[in-house]
Amino acid sequence: MNIPIELLVFALSKRKVSQVRLYLYLKSQCSGYLPWTKQIKEKVKKDLAIKDSRTIDRNLHWLLKNRWITKNAKRGSIRIVSYLVLSKKLQFRSATGAIFSTIDFQNFRPFIYAAVVTYYLHYKHRIAKQSERKKGRSTTNCSFRDMPAEYLANVLRLGKSTIVRYRQKAWDAGFIKMKHRYKPLFIPVEEIGFCRIYGDEEAWQLVIHNNQVKIQLSNAITSYIHLRTKPGLKKHIHPTEKVDPL
Repeated sequence: MNIPIELLVFALSKRKVSQVRLYLYLKSQCSGYLPWTKQIKEKVKKDLAIKDSRTIDRNLHWLLKNRWITKNAKRGSIRIVSYLVLSKKLQFRSATGAIFSTIDFQNFRPFIYAAVVTYYLHYKHRIAKQSERKKGRSTTNCSFRDMPAEYLANVLRLGKSTIVRYRQKAWDAGFIKMKHRYKPLFIPVEEIGFCRIYGDEEAWQLVIHNNQVKIQLSNAITSYIHLRTKPGLKKHIHPTEKVDPL
């Protein structure tokens, strides 16, 4: 599935990952309409590793209430609305999608974390390249790129600790890889305790690395998530509507 990245951003920022997962799973099972039977519900429960059927009912209720899904009581079926309908409802400003394997729905949360990190890695890098070109400078193409947790926290309106936790889960699942980065400081090792107590707000980032005091910078990240443009959305989204997510 090529999932609109803004749908995944919505899932994280609005804390609707379970609802979006159910929507996408149902979408993967049909071309639009799906008979809603006891057998189908049991299949959903098994494939998504859901223990309690009431969890499905709650998430389905949210999807029906927000009209991501409509129900035909006479036919006993449901209709899953298209990405295009959702793009208008949620006012998407990007036609980028993230490639997701439909056999991996039980690992969906780490995928979302990694996909959103990947999108903003690309976005931030593209903005930096445009800025450097205007200054007449060249940029290097490095697979590892800087992505401060504060940046994502501001974009998604989530706490920094939440972003760090999400990023770690994406790493543990193998969707991204991170490198620690350090900047050496000319401070004696024995004075690090004093600096941590009486230093500024960045003093907590001081560490001893290779027997030298350094300040720990934001992690550099590389991603194994593939992003692709969704042509069906692109022609309905005007480039002038795109703005800096911050």
